[in-house]
Amino acid sequence: MKLADLKKKGGVITDAFVKKTIEWTHAVNGKAKPVTEKFDIHVRRHAFGVMEEMFSAGEAEKYRNARYISASVFLGEDGSEPLPYEDAVNLDPGLGVAMLNAVNEVNSPKKSSPPPTS
Repeated sequence: MKLADLKKKGGVITDAFVKKTIEWTHAVNGKAKPVTEKFDIHVRRHAFGVMEEMFSAGEAEKYRNARYISASVFLGEDGSEPLPYEDAVNLDPGLGVAMLNAVNEVNSPKKSSPPPTS
């Protein structure tokens, strides 16, 4: 395969967003019945080197997932609104998990099934 072919097939990642719909269930103003919000976020696909740098040894373990969410989640109709790190640290836990799951779906390699055995 040639480099041009590899790029054409998506093997070299540029800043690309993937729109993901997430659900977040939470209490509103102390009411007993929780509310479920369903909305779209835009998740940045990260290149191998970016992921490697983001999780390299020596980086502080504190708020690691918040850093990952902040670097990956963008809001607004077209994904033009970044989620600041300070806000990612203070997300509702259920919302943070929903966002982290979406980020992992976009940025984790697909697991292939093992070949059949005879």
